[in-house]
Amino acid sequence: MRAIYILSILLIITLNGCTTVEIAKEVTKAGNSIKTTIQKATKNQNDLEKPEDVIKEKEKIIIAKKKEKAVIKKQKENAIIKIQGKTLDQLTQDFGKSDFIREDGNTKTVRFNSSSCRLFIYFNLEAKKFKAEYYEIRNTKGEPIDKKEKINKCFKEIQKT
Repeated sequence: MRAIYILSILLIITLNGCTTVEIAKEVTKAGNSIKTTIQKATKNQNDLEKPEDVIKEKEKIIIAKKKEKAVIKKQKENAIIKIQGKTLDQLTQDFGKSDFIREDGNTKTVRFNSSSCRLFIYFNLEAKKFKAEYYEIRNTKGEPIDKKEKINKCFKEIQKT
């Protein structure tokens, strides 16, 4: 009798033990999932830029903008066609139909394309006389063109199209 009693207690413990093991497994899975989520969040927090990284990036942007302004100034000095001060109708006569026109706020952007470059012309919509105020010549990758030969080649290509 004693053996049956011990055996029944062991069976009850074993059955309860299986349930406890399954619960323990689920709790462990949930704990691991939470641990992984916390580790990812901590890693993302550590990956955030430090103030000195932001300052360095800003300095790079400022230098790039200065270089770009110098290139645009060089473009205007080497241009074979005068663009600033012309109306859109006059530019359409020079270059044909534009490939793109967009208005953003008080600025109208007109783009003329060729196979190797893009001519961007900007108009101030708030001005009394609607004339070109600024322009840029860029290659197909969006980089400003700085060589006199390429600038003149771009103008000639755009005039042909």
